Amino acid sequence: MSFYEALERMTWEAVEMLFRYARAVPEEKLRWRPAEHARSVMEILEENAVLPYGLRLGLEERPQTPDPSMWERAKQLAGDLSTLDACEQACRKGTDALLATIKQIPPEELSQTIMAPWGKPISLFEIAYDHYWNLTYHLGQIAYIQLLYGDTAPH
Repeated sequence: MSFYEALERMTWEAVEMLFRYARAVPEEKLRWRPAEHARSVMEILEENAVLPYGLRLGLEERPQTPDPSMWERAKQLAGDLSTLDACEQACRKGTDALLATIKQIPPEELSQTIMAPWGKPISLFEIAYDHYWNLTYHLGQIAYIQLLYGDTAPH
């Protein structure tokens, strides 16, 4: 299995798990914050819907200076994220486009770096894995939120 095939399989599995867990959250808990500065399930889903668009922009544009507008442009590409269904649709569409872009990167270019919007150099390899990493990280947050309101069932 190639790097690209493994990344694609792992990323789609993470998308499936994230939304399977999110769909197990009752509607009245989707916007619930377990603490004052914590994020809700919907806020987590919104980030995961926007991120693949931002990563794709980074891979396509390969900025060498921080571009704070990248996140806003990614949010515009993701579109309306007011419902769980909208977040899932945007995440799937963005993931598909991101993975297609990643497949176009020759392996020898994966060590090249760009400047992340927050001012840190990051390799194309790290960007390629970032969506997968972010999905799994936030899957854990959703599972923890479920435990906090009493849902102990595996999803």
